[in-house]
Amino acid sequence: MNSYPNKKSKIKKRLLKRPLILILLVSILMHLLAGLFLGSWKVFTLFIKDEAVFEVAANPQSIQPKQRHYKLQTMRSQRTTTIATQIPISVNNPTDLDIPNINIQKPKTSQNSIKARGKASSLGSGIGSGEIGFATLFGNTAPLAGAMEGTFIDLKQDKYREDTVNASWLELGKDYLSNFKLREFRKCFNAEQKLYATHFYIPIMPASEAPKAYGVESLVQPNNWIAAYEGQFRSMAGGKYRFVGTADDILIVGVDSDIVLSAGFTESNPSGWKPNKNQRFDGPPVSEYLPKLTVGDWFDLPAGQPVDLNIIIGEIPGGEFACYLFIEKKGMQYEQTAEGRPILPIFKLKDFSRQDLDLISNDNFPKLLDGEAFGYY
Repeated sequence: MNSYPNKKSKIKKRLLKRPLILILLVSILMHLLAGLFLGSWKVFTLFIKDEAVFEVAANPQSIQPKQRHYKLQTMRSQRTTTIATQIPISVNNPTDLDIPNINIQKPKTSQNSIKARGKASSLGSGIGSGEIGFATLFGNTAPLAGAMEGTFIDLKQDKYREDTVNASWLELGKDYLSNFKLREFRKCFNAEQKLYATHFYIPIMPASEAPKAYGVESLVQPNNWIAAYEGQFRSMAGGKYRFVGTADDILIVGVDSDIVLSAGFTESNPSGWKPNKNQRFDGPPVSEYLPKLTVGDWFDLPAGQPVDLNIIIGEIPGGEFACYLFIEKKGMQYEQTAEGRPILPIFKLKDFSRQDLDLISNDNFPKLLDGEAFGYY
């Protein structure tokens, strides 16, 4: 009678001594129960079907046809429109007509601003946009064939016009004249407008006319400024030449990167160049303060070959400005004045226009106007 409970207790003791077997048996039992539950649920869902649900799509909206727009044709009606016939007026006695007088005033032409002649494109190939420019005594606002390009530089202001430049013309000019590179003025204010000059015979005038010609009269005070011109020139005949000139204040000429003339006031000359001859002859009788004519160094121009040319003009203290540049060819016989001064031709890159001649002939100073033109085209 007591054998069965003893066996049961023995089994419990064995299982307790071996827990892994107990855990395995419990896991098998739980998996059997889970499988029985899931199988019953699957059988239940197979015999019960979901009710069918039908969805009816909405009726599509009708597409309205595009409305077409037609342009009104008027050409036919325009062709058939008649022009009003002009009826001439005939008068037996024309003096009976009372026609009012119309006074048309002639436009005043400023000596410092003259409309340019023709288009730049008609003067040569590859020399600008062909727009009509305006001629000033400091150059044309549009490129001209053979002209030198001028850059206006204010030595007082920095390039942003926010501060002053801590350098004088004597310092900046010395660096520039050593290589004739405009980068030496990169810290200074440069006018955006370029001018294109074909001669440097500039009658005496207020120093404010230079910034006005370059379009910066409202930005620059008329002192401590220069205008640097760059280009090339040539002589078709060739020969040995030298420049002669004067200025109030600055006129410096460089040929092939060598200074050959520094005219004007010597205290405004940073190059150290000095003439070989003493100044003997007066310049145009326009001011008692205008220095005497300075004679430059001789230089060679090979026939037909272009040579680099740099011309610098400027005004330091302000007041008035003037510039007069001539050229002399060695071996050429020139007529002389009563004082013994040779009457030299004005240096020019192209022949003078009638307006140019009117402007430069008013100072009663003997000079040649029909000399050689040195423009490189």
